[in-house]
Amino acid sequence: MEFINLNKVKSWAKEYNGDYSMYFPKDIEDIKSLISNNKTIISAGGFRSYGDSAISNYIINSKHFNKIIDFDEKNGILKVQSGVNLDQLINFIVPKGWFLSVTPGTKYATVGGCIASDVHGKEHHKYGCFSECLQKIKLLINENEIVEFNKKSHHDLFCATCGGMGLTGFIIEAEIKCKKIKSNQIQFKKILSNRLENIFSTFEKYHDYDYSVAWIDTIKNNGDYRSIFNCGNFSNNLDLSFPKKKRNNINIPFKIKIINKFTIKFFNKFYFFLNKFTKKSGTIFFDKFFYPLDKIKNWYRLYGKNGFIQYQFVIPKSNSIQAITEILDFINTSGVFSSLAVLKLHSKENKNYISFPIEGYSLAMDFPISNKISKILKKIDELVLHHGGKIYLTKDSILDENNFKKFYPNHGEVKKVVKKYKISKFNSFQSLRIGIND
Repeated sequence: MEFINLNKVKSWAKEYNGDYSMYFPKDIEDIKSLISNNKTIISAGGFRSYGDSAISNYIINSKHFNKIIDFDEKNGILKVQSGVNLDQLINFIVPKGWFLSVTPGTKYATVGGCIASDVHGKEHHKYGCFSECLQKIKLLINENEIVEFNKKSHHDLFCATCGGMGLTGFIIEAEIKCKKIKSNQIQFKKILSNRLENIFSTFEKYHDYDYSVAWIDTIKNNGDYRSIFNCGNFSNNLDLSFPKKKRNNINIPFKIKIINKFTIKFFNKFYFFLNKFTKKSGTIFFDKFFYPLDKIKNWYRLYGKNGFIQYQFVIPKSNSIQAITEILDFINTSGVFSSLAVLKLHSKENKNYISFPIEGYSLAMDFPISNKISKILKKIDELVLHHGGKIYLTKDSILDENNFKKFYPNHGEVKKVVKKYKISKFNSFQSLRIGIND
């Protein structure tokens, strides 16, 4: 079993300094040994979460649990180990006429991470979170016991594991129901607007499309906020071939602080202007539609050595326009700038205890780390709470215990499950910070 002693661990958004031990077990017996020898431990995969949800003094990395075990090509049931990333799955299933039923905005997240975060994507308004396509989970809960279960057989364990941020054990394997497709192309539409109110009506107008998302310029322009809406469906052109050459990713080789308030202003204006002259409809390769930021390898380095904070909240549909406008106005008066902001429409919340989406709209924003950003985001926490919303734990790095328990009133059910199933101490810095552990 590989082992590394570290003094820094990198989440996607920032580095955490400390005394960490990271293990790379090669089989289940290795993991059992780690659990028995450590008081607290957390699982990690591709470190694509933005905060400290996969950071602990002792970390189990799923690097070697990276096999595709089986694929029922007739029914689209994929059996995989937890360390497989979505890129591996996509390359395997798309040529066979299948795609992921639910995918986040990066293909480099692992299956285990997708389950622990109960990820969502551009399709949530139609297909919900990742847990909706899970047929079975195989979970190591302590040094002696492995549980195989689904939503019906162990409903409470399922609800605590999906979106549970790794606190119920080490995910070994999962069975995933995939989506049948006839093409690797997305038929898309693009709509630009100079008024924030218009973007919400556009989401509703194109609700029947499988995928929808909008870029928001969070810097006020002529008293309002500009946006670019994209929606799409898989094409039916019967082309499942992959390009002979994969697109070359842009590599950022070292940390250099390019993203600041001046470049953010310039980029937002330029990006909106450029989109006025690009195609408003047509077909696009699925990879470019779902994972545009994956083209830039290590793009977090553009924020310099301090990194950035991604902050995502969701607001109930009934007051989403009012709340999101109020929050954007507050950001503008606070003098901070979001380098990227993404708006999505969500369907009804699921039964998972600390899963994120509710029926409404979410906004994810990236902020360069500064002396005042934490204080400003704490204020936004209160605005989100006032409007009946939630903060996404996978993006969180500053939420406190008091607000967490208000955002997630069912958090106590996770503790009950941990106690009921005699689950070993799986804790992260985040779980200790928000008070979900005993």
